[in-house]
Amino acid sequence: MTGKRWGIWAAAGLLMIGAQPALAQSTSALTTKVEVEKSVAGPDGQPAAKSYHTPDVVVPGDRVRISLNFTNNGAQPASGVVISNPIPAALLFDGTDDPVGFGVSVDGGKQFAPLGALSVPVEGAAPRPATLADVTHVRWTWPDAIAPGQSRSVAFFGRVR
Repeated sequence: MTGKRWGIWAAAGLLMIGAQPALAQSTSALTTKVEVEKSVAGPDGQPAAKSYHTPDVVVPGDRVRISLNFTNNGAQPASGVVISNPIPAALLFDGTDDPVGFGVSVDGGKQFAPLGALSVPVEGAAPRPATLADVTHVRWTWPDAIAPGQSRSVAFFGRVR
């Protein structure tokens, strides 16, 4: 990190960690796309519209969308696909619009569940409910097979710290 700026290439490099279960099938491909969210005021009091752009630089407070695309390039259906991705230290997890098969981890990727089902230990006190700030990893599990030549995409959001 240089000053308060964070190069997007650093985010992309950090985001390529994970997803090894999906890549275990040598005929599959996983691609990652990082985009910054921009809001454009709507006309005549209408709600703001969101758009996403590949930035050169992101700064603290920017909201980014990290899209993960799995493609089955093999001749057989890909079954039991699991996409797991750590949240880079420079980001604060900020949700997903893809809740099917989704879980988070607050313990470095050891255990995954819906955020509301997780807690964080507190020294000398009872565990407290986990919050977005505690999320260390995200994961999607797809029980149905992905046919040859087909793709599936998911995305999560983060705020630059």
